[in-house]
Amino acid sequence: MPDLEKIRDYFKKIVTGPVTVAFSGGADSVLVLKLALDASHSTFPIYPVYVDSNWMSRSALEEAKEAARQLQTDLSVFKLGSPEAVGIENNPKNRCYFCKKAVFEALKMFAEAHGSSIILEGTQIDDLKKYRPGLKALQESGAISPLKELGLDKAEVRQWLSYFELPAAKKTSGSCLATRLPYGKILSAETLLRIDQAENWLKRFDLGTVRVRSHDDIARIEVDSDKFEKIISIRSNLIKEFRSLGWKYVTLDLEGFRSGSMD
Repeated sequence: MPDLEKIRDYFKKIVTGPVTVAFSGGADSVLVLKLALDASHSTFPIYPVYVDSNWMSRSALEEAKEAARQLQTDLSVFKLGSPEAVGIENNPKNRCYFCKKAVFEALKMFAEAHGSSIILEGTQIDDLKKYRPGLKALQESGAISPLKELGLDKAEVRQWLSYFELPAAKKTSGSCLATRLPYGKILSAETLLRIDQAENWLKRFDLGTVRVRSHDDIARIEVDSDKFEKIISIRSNLIKEFRSLGWKYVTLDLEGFRSGSMD
């Protein structure tokens, strides 16, 4: 893992003017924003930008705003159009490419309007080991991935966040709501909303990483296996809540949480 001096030197080399930071409020983007702000020393403006859409959780936006406040900076929000406008209404297998392409186009528009020619984003080396169609859009965008260039993985990102005493060190990884549906399923506003509502209801019970995968009238819940007992303890209320949201069957996936389990 590179030492702090090497990391700071790298950021000083790339923060040579106004910077736009793709900011989700997750661990990776929080570390990028923190280091960019430190490198700037208020010499250049640093603009964190959250690109919102109706396939992102409503709580994710509020968490991103809070993460920006913790770094004493304001968050700008850019809203994408509908899934149809982005080209992902049928939830294609390469949806992340089209979504990321739209995100980077939005960031470029923002950057140009604010006199910024530098766009930073939070890809780290663990992301390169997974199925990530969005990486192609990243390569096409011209954005810089400082964590990847420095060779940092997710565990090291969390170590540095802990060093800086930032709460994002303990933040669970997130993903868009489209990942809760099988490929080929229509991304309707109604379906995305009920998934969001279901996950937000579950998050009240301190379950760590939570995913509600929707298979028509079946809700398949993924949590880490050490949270199974807690899920069982709230079973009656959980079934009642999920049925009120429109699912007929409510299941707990015994394999536990897996990133990309719909892939």
